[in-house]
Amino acid sequence: MVSLTLWLILGVVGADGPGLVPGPGPKLDPEADLAVRAALGRGGFPWYDAKKDSVKPLWPPQEKSFHWLDRWSGSLRRLGRLRFGSLELGELLIIGMVILALSVLLVVLAELWRRYRPSSGDSEPGVIAAAKADRIEGLPAGVRPETDDPWAEAVRWRESGNYASAIICLFAHQLLTLHRLRVVRLRPGRTGRQLVRAIDDPRFRTPVDATLRLFETVYYGHLTPSAEAFDEVWTKAEDFERLAAAGPVS
Repeated sequence: MVSLTLWLILGVVGADGPGLVPGPGPKLDPEADLAVRAALGRGGFPWYDAKKDSVKPLWPPQEKSFHWLDRWSGSLRRLGRLRFGSLELGELLIIGMVILALSVLLVVLAELWRRYRPSSGDSEPGVIAAAKADRIEGLPAGVRPETDDPWAEAVRWRESGNYASAIICLFAHQLLTLHRLRVVRLRPGRTGRQLVRAIDDPRFRTPVDATLRLFETVYYGHLTPSAEAFDEVWTKAEDFERLAAAGPVS
């Protein structure tokens, strides 16, 4: 029993140094030999190879095998080499990704163009007339001059001394200008005071508010403004024109 144990230990550690060559194990009768093999096979010993009926050395540790990784990568390579007509699968995948990227780019460009494209019909006389009519319809009651150029009309009324008509045309011009600059949005039903309160930029709101107060004196109070009161508003209106020429603050 001692020699069998020593033989197994030497086989486990793989000892093959000088003077340590294991000798032959004990001789067992066939029945005992079969019993030993069966016991070793059932025990699940890591140093016993039941298929080969031999001892596996446990030292030095065996390196892990990565053959499964090689097989997997080889399968991928073989899959990529599949041919569809004159093209391999890998080439088809690359072409498909390029087509997908171009499609997404075209969709984005189309959406940007839809949102920011210039209106090609803005220069047509019919379109201009309709746009002006829509804007005038959005002006408050009493601020709808019978002209396409209320600023020029306000200048003419001022020169003739008709300050009541001039202030109405001036207020209409300022509201239409703010609508064009997208500072306010003209919609039917909104009063002049509501529109002025909607102006966020104080540089625009200050001169327009002065025009509003004088307009309300004329429209609701049925009073004719004095030349001094009108000139004070007109001075602020000229500041408004310079601001409008520069455009709103982004």
